[in-house]
Amino acid sequence: MLALITGGTKGIGKEMAISLSKRGYDLILVSRNDKGLDDIKAKCKTNVMFYSYDLSIEDENYRLLEETKDLDIDIFIANAGYGDIGRINKTDTSKEVNMIKLNDISTFILTKEFLKRFIKNNKGRVLITASAAAFGVAPYMNIYYATKLFVYSMAHGYYRELKDMKSKVRISVLCPGPVKTGFEERANAKFTIHSLKPEYVGEYAIKKMLKGKFEIVPGFSIKLSHLFSHFVPKRMISKVLRKQSEIKE
Repeated sequence: MLALITGGTKGIGKEMAISLSKRGYDLILVSRNDKGLDDIKAKCKTNVMFYSYDLSIEDENYRLLEETKDLDIDIFIANAGYGDIGRINKTDTSKEVNMIKLNDISTFILTKEFLKRFIKNNKGRVLITASAAAFGVAPYMNIYYATKLFVYSMAHGYYRELKDMKSKVRISVLCPGPVKTGFEERANAKFTIHSLKPEYVGEYAIKKMLKGKFEIVPGFSIKLSHLFSHFVPKRMISKVLRKQSEIKE
């Protein structure tokens, strides 16, 4: 059994890798650098391979697909991504463009191409890391929220297509709230709401994915937020969310 995870050397991706290894899966971990790789290998009893790619560059996604075309991959996890926060006149546009390329363009290319492979063989699982951000809108992180809404919507569409063709291929979408990873530092933010541990989120995601759960939402409070998001106007949601993160000046 073999699983490929983008953004697999740290945070949620790292914990999902460890969780899958416990279940007997060999791993291909994709990231720009191998920081954290030694720790993962020490915790995994299965084979761990590392591929270095910058997936914010479109051609790098196709190189990854070419390099793995002959491998019998059972699970593909699209986990690479990052966020940013700041006022409209302060944020770096080029950083946000790069974020869109990684969070959306890369996720789309790899998800679609692996789904095509899996459909051909009528087996396989795909897990996309979206975010609870997909449930609402927020000032100061609106581009990040928009990127996660894109992949969340895409996952729903592909889920229905797989159902319609009666395929045995399964797709899941992970929608966590704040998690104690390096996200806040890179996003230049501090969350004022409770953050979950990546170990919990990673294990929870893998367990639910393997059970065939489509929409995976860890944490009771985020589950409630998801429920209420269907009934509350977007302008009200943005007013509430503006108070849940602090911009580091």
